[in-house]
Amino acid sequence: MKARKIWWLVAVFTLLLLASSCLPWGKKKDEEKLYKEGKEGRWVYSERRPSPYGEEKKAVTYSKRPYGAKEGEEEVAPSKPIITPYLIGRLKYKVVMVEFQDETKGDRRGLGSIVSQELAKQLEQSGMVVLVDMEVVKKSLGSWDLQLLKDPTSLWKLKTLLGVHGLVIGSIKDVMVGTGEKQKGGEALAVTKIEAKLLDTETGNIIRSVKGENPIFTSLAVGEFSRDKALIKAINFALQGIKEGIIRGLAGLEWSTSVASVEGDKVYLNAGKSSGLKVGDVLEAFGPGKEIEHPVTKVSLGRIPGKMKGKIKIARFFGFDVSEADVTSGGEVAAGDIVRLAK
Repeated sequence: MKARKIWWLVAVFTLLLLASSCLPWGKKKDEEKLYKEGKEGRWVYSERRPSPYGEEKKAVTYSKRPYGAKEGEEEVAPSKPIITPYLIGRLKYKVVMVEFQDETKGDRRGLGSIVSQELAKQLEQSGMVVLVDMEVVKKSLGSWDLQLLKDPTSLWKLKTLLGVHGLVIGSIKDVMVGTGEKQKGGEALAVTKIEAKLLDTETGNIIRSVKGENPIFTSLAVGEFSRDKALIKAINFALQGIKEGIIRGLAGLEWSTSVASVEGDKVYLNAGKSSGLKVGDVLEAFGPGKEIEHPVTKVSLGRIPGKMKGKIKIARFFGFDVSEADVTSGGEVAAGDIVRLAK
């Protein structure tokens, strides 16, 4: 008799579990779990609603969580971060960032500076890039005029004088900001279109050309200064793809740096701790090699390594991204020589 009661209790408990899994609250918990795991949040069709143009037409809208912000609150659109599908390594690439050109018809002062600063921030946060200050570039070349910087001769000087791998230039093609009125505070949405190019300092060639644009829902801003907030959100989202494109372009270049100066058996390099070098690293120094051009297009294919002048070993770091190395073999190392990790 007691065994039969226990069996009935087990059966009833099992039925209750099955029933609860079919009820709405179980489904709601599953949906919330999917959202937290990032599997939800895509565009989905909402229910059809009557169209103002006639009963036969139906307006199909989209539903997404960013539009669910409460009055006076600001909700950030969930977005899956873009992740570079490979590792460049511990050594970082040096990049010069030029202020972006504003090609829009709007009267927004300083927009090009804002875009270049935001992109510089994203590149530094990636942990793969070291930005070179434009004042240092100006002192090295005597000017930082865009046309001068794009010249292959100037780019080669950036490589030999400062150890720069790439020059980033770009332009803002379009900006649209829309506003609406709510009961409490304003609401704004923005769309931006940005283009950027990565130039190789060794060849002067454009090795990456990328465009960035944001979906409008990613820029929703509510409250005070909503227009400015929406624009910054749009810019940051559009720059995510541009940042990835630049990193991919740099990953195709062999890492190197250059000799800044030589004093006796001490060699000072344009790369240090910030670039990822470590005390004890052994590097090889080469003279500037011969530039090879394509026989038909006359486009530079790069430079073959020049004469190997010796091996050096990192002894210590100082200043901003500068290292001191000792000559371990050879002895003809000179300023402007190209230095690579010994294989």
